[in-house]
Amino acid sequence: MRFILILLLSLGVARVGAQTYQERAVAAVLMGEAWSEGAQGMTAVVEVIHRRSVLKDKTLLAIIAERNRKSGIWAFSCLNGVGIDRLIQKFQKEPDFTEALRIAQIATRTPNKLPGMTKGATHFTLARERPYWARGHRPVAVLGSHAFYRLP
Repeated sequence: MRFILILLLSLGVARVGAQTYQERAVAAVLMGEAWSEGAQGMTAVVEVIHRRSVLKDKTLLAIIAERNRKSGIWAFSCLNGVGIDRLIQKFQKEPDFTEALRIAQIATRTPNKLPGMTKGATHFTLARERPYWARGHRPVAVLGSHAFYRLP
């Protein structure tokens, strides 16, 4: 039994071992946006990133690197004042980064394995907030402390 456990753990580490910059960047954003929500919250956020990438025909990295044209504010608030490289540095040593990286790799390599819990959402916010862009729209899902919206 101990051998099987060690084998499974080593396979998990090997699977996460080979990583791209895009995967590390997405994992860092997942940590920044939904670390407190655990694997479910980070998976929900990656579903939004993936959905935007499909709709805009862009890479996941291009989606997280988007900024508002007028304000220069990043699309994902965890990047404001930090940027992608510093966010990676901030989170890569955290034990939960391995889980975030695994989720980012699923979205990058086998997105058909994402569970679809956000029902095609393109945006999310804290459930207690009502940002200007959500006016007139109802969440398609509420998971943990986040509300998910599918906007045109």
